[in-house]
Amino acid sequence: MTRLPSTPEMKLSAEMQARYEQATKPRSGMSATFQALFANPEVGSGLAGLHEVLGRTGLEPWVTLTVALTVAHERGSQALWDSSVPLAREASVSDAVIDGIAAGTGPRGLLPKEGIWVHFAQEVLRDKMRDSTWQATTHLVGDEGAVALAFTACYYDMMARLNRTFGLDTA
Repeated sequence: MTRLPSTPEMKLSAEMQARYEQATKPRSGMSATFQALFANPEVGSGLAGLHEVLGRTGLEPWVTLTVALTVAHERGSQALWDSSVPLAREASVSDAVIDGIAAGTGPRGLLPKEGIWVHFAQEVLRDKMRDSTWQATTHLVGDEGAVALAFTACYYDMMARLNRTFGLDTA
């Protein structure tokens, strides 16, 4: 059961209302999470800003969503999984990647250009980043891309944890 109302009880300023509407639209992929976050408008607005940064990191959308699915699986976050799968399909994440992550077999059985993103996210979440993984990643996307990937994994990890805290996710 959710612990917070689905809409903020307090009156939002026009600026905050616009931010709330942007963050909670279905295309955000995390509308229920942001509805809960706006119980504290400053926190909701701040995290909505971080969500917007995801789209400006330089990562291709399918890579970002592969990381989101990996986090959802690793953290057992059904809410994150359910919100990410349609966006992942739209961004051309292959069924093999989605199915491999869902089965817990990824990155095994995936093409190297797909599996590296799963592997990188897993190592971030497990606090076990190996030099070889970092080097393989920076070879593909450079230091800037590796930082973007680490940020993406940590962002979705935080959102999965917030979902659980707010009662939006059951495990």
